[in-house]
Amino acid sequence: MKQGILIVNHGTVLSDVRERTIDEMALSIKDRFEDAEVGLAFTDADVRRALREKGEKVQNVKAAMLSMKDAGVTNLYVILTDMIDDAAGRQTGQDISSCATLFSEVKATRPLLTRKEDVEICARALHGAFGQDVGDDIFIVVHPGDEEDGNEELEDLENALKTFFGKKAYVATIAGKKRMFHVLQELKNSGTDEGRVVLVPLEFMAGEDVENVVSREFNDLIDRLAFEGYDVVYDFKGLGEYEPIQRIYLKHLYEVMNI
Repeated sequence: MKQGILIVNHGTVLSDVRERTIDEMALSIKDRFEDAEVGLAFTDADVRRALREKGEKVQNVKAAMLSMKDAGVTNLYVILTDMIDDAAGRQTGQDISSCATLFSEVKATRPLLTRKEDVEICARALHGAFGQDVGDDIFIVVHPGDEEDGNEELEDLENALKTFFGKKAYVATIAGKKRMFHVLQELKNSGTDEGRVVLVPLEFMAGEDVENVVSREFNDLIDRLAFEGYDVVYDFKGLGEYEPIQRIYLKHLYEVMNI
C-alpha cells in the first residue's frame, strides 16, 4: 500500500501567498507522512494557464490523480480547502469520483464549516487571531457566498462568532443570502452607525491580487464601509495563513485516514 495526499484549492499565481498557505500545509503533511506522495491541484483553469506561462505546471484534479496513480499510489486522500459545500466543491467531488476506480481507496475531506463542532473551532481560532485587536469594536468576515448553498453554515459561523466577539460580529457575503448592505442595515438598526470595523476575508487564500471573488471585491467593501462612516481596519490574509485553521484541515485528513 502506498498513500497519496492531494491538496485541492482554487489556486493563485502569487508565489508568496502560496508559500504561506498551500505550500506550508504540504510541508506540514510531509513531516507527518514521510512515505506518502503529496501533491497539489488547482481548480481554476485561468490560474493554471497563467502558471504555465510562467513556466510552472500545476495540474487540475483529474490530472493530479492520474499522476498519483503513475507514482504508485494505491490509497488516495484528498484535502478540500473549501469553506462550505457549494457548487464548485461538488464539481470537484465529481472529478474525484470519475478517477476513483484507479485506486484501492479514495477519500476526500469535508469543507471547513460542514459540522457545527468545526464551526466553533473556526470561530475560536478567529477570536485567537483577532480578538485582542477587535476588542469591543465591530468584526466582519467576508465569504464569497452563494444564493443557494452554504447559507446555514455561514449563519452558524456568525452565531459562533457572536459567542466569542459579542453581538457586533458578522459574516457578510459577496453573492449569498446575507450581503454587506444587510450587515450595514443591522448595524444601523442597532444604533451602531459609526465606529471601528475589523474586516477579514473568509477564504483559504486572499490578497489584493489573489484570483478569487473576495479578494477582487475586498477593496470595494473597505471603501463602502468607509463611505458609510466606519473606520476600517483590515487584514488582507487568507485563513490558510493561520496555524489553528490549518490544524482543522489536518484534523479532517486524520479522520478520513482513520487515524
